[in-house]
Amino acid sequence: MAKELVKWDINVKRTAVIVVDMQKVFCEPEGALYVKNTELIVDNIRELLDVAGNANLPVIYLRHIVRGDGSDTGIMKAMYPNVDEILARGIDQVEIIDAIKPKEKDIIVDKLFYSGFHDTDLDTILRTKDIDTIIICGTVTNVCCETTVRDAAHREYKVIFLSDGNAAMDYPDLGFGPVSAEEFNVLRYQPLPMNSVKFRVRKKLSVKLLRKVVSTAITLMCSIV
Repeated sequence: MAKELVKWDINVKRTAVIVVDMQKVFCEPEGALYVKNTELIVDNIRELLDVAGNANLPVIYLRHIVRGDGSDTGIMKAMYPNVDEILARGIDQVEIIDAIKPKEKDIIVDKLFYSGFHDTDLDTILRTKDIDTIIICGTVTNVCCETTVRDAAHREYKVIFLSDGNAAMDYPDLGFGPVSAEEFNVLRYQPLPMNSVKFRVRKKLSVKLLRKVVSTAITLMCSIV
């Protein structure tokens, strides 16, 4: 029997937004790892960032970056032979796209692999700010976004995975038929059995609904004060 998704109450004082890998290499047509569906979420993420700004939610950008000299790429080089060229620190393609460029107060965390938590200071940053809930958006839905979601769950964070703020890519036939980006997103937001960690700890939520929820939370806070 399918389990309903958990509904988290959003405490704006303890919630942060994490923008995953919205870099030029993934989001611009000339990028070596271009994810076409990112063009569908840029406006939604921009709207989310406006909501975050109005509510004073911390915004943290994740960037997938390597040294570029081959000393830290390891197994990733087997999957992406040119990774040292396309994700090298210092090149323009690893920067966040201009449409949602980080503001001065925003935080940028560089990661070496898929998870935003693996060998980074993301967890320390969140705990220092007393954050217990994170809102995930960005790309790729089923790779870096989902890996970060799972790692967040392992660290006892409440996770909100935005249904219209994450972008996947098309995959070829790997033995069970081709899977489109849209199908991947649908799969990632359908309830699964209770032994699936990601669906026990996250809530499906759209940017538009989030705006309403956060605005209500701010109003309640102001009335209490």
